[in-house]
Amino acid sequence: MTNEVLLCADGLGYDVATRTLWNDLRVVAEPHAAIAVRGVSGQGKTTLLRCLGGLERPTRGTVRVLGIDMHAAARREQRRLRRDVVGFVTQDHAVVPEWSVRQNLRVVRPRGVTSQELDVRIAAALEVVGLGGRQRMRSGLLSGGEQQRVAVARVLVQQPRLVLADEPTASLDDVSAARVRDGLDLIRESGGAVVVATHDTELLAWCATEVDLVPQTVVS
Repeated sequence: MTNEVLLCADGLGYDVATRTLWNDLRVVAEPHAAIAVRGVSGQGKTTLLRCLGGLERPTRGTVRVLGIDMHAAARREQRRLRRDVVGFVTQDHAVVPEWSVRQNLRVVRPRGVTSQELDVRIAAALEVVGLGGRQRMRSGLLSGGEQQRVAVARVLVQQPRLVLADEPTASLDDVSAARVRDGLDLIRESGGAVVVATHDTELLAWCATEVDLVPQTVVS
């Protein structure tokens, strides 16, 4: 397990009309890895994360998660990987405002985890991100930064092998950003890997590896 490759993306390229966002990318994540994706605005950082998670198909290249080709696999297998192996932290937080914080976290139902165990995970995850005691609060009453931390708590509840996080500390104060890093650290310490798109200098320093998206020429 120690040397198991969680993610291997090779030869990745992505075109939009006559523009190539990025080309010939290689991203390899082993257990405990922290990888930063850097690039100017509009260079396709979010698109790359979506391709790595199987939500979008790259123009070129392959993405393998635990050795399984994410884009060649059957849809059922893709859904299983996204449920059990891959966790997402998106820029829009994907929080349902009408639901309580607890309800937003209970949408994650890891296989084999009882309802009681799930509630224990939820309480622990909220403590990590500094939202302990907020389980019953309606999520729409939370600030944007607090909703962002709920999104991080959700992957802590899920406990995936691979986390793809899109600007998880954007617009957060230093204390809240540190709590988010603490949460992501728990994923790494447990043998998972984190790939994060970010401009945050502290988060960049926390990552051991960087993938730079270099502006490309137009497609001929």
